[in-house]
Amino acid sequence: MFYCSFELNSQPMSAFHIGNISVPAFSGLKPYVNQRANACLAHFGPIPPGTYYIVDRKSGGKLGWLWDMAGNRSEWFGLYADDQRIDDEVFCEEVKRGNFRLHPMVGRGISKGCITIEKQSDFNRIRLMPRNAGTSAIPGTDLKTYGKITVR
Repeated sequence: MFYCSFELNSQPMSAFHIGNISVPAFSGLKPYVNQRANACLAHFGPIPPGTYYIVDRKSGGKLGWLWDMAGNRSEWFGLYADDQRIDDEVFCEEVKRGNFRLHPMVGRGISKGCITIEKQSDFNRIRLMPRNAGTSAIPGTDLKTYGKITVR
């Protein structure tokens, strides 16, 4: 199981750490990018601080199959908060946030709270590390995880 970290540093770019590798990454939309104080701002703020399980991204929704093909989203990871529910949403100061992902910067380069790796080549490199290591069970659930990310 991999242990990763990401810091909301109030700068345009931060670093995502996995193993002994560190790559440029960001979370949130401008002007809220990597702004910890705005983590509870739905649809715009960065991922809220906390610990998240790295899981296979679920597909679905209206035209989900098309979105998956268009942006190689099948390669992305889901990030599930390590809270009482361990699912695709979390409450931050009573504001529901969710659908957090770990993915490369694609298209317009936006992040609605996901941890977005700046370069596709960096994402390709870090994506293989947990996948090659396999999964572990998340205690008390039927879910499998590749590891955890601590967001500070």
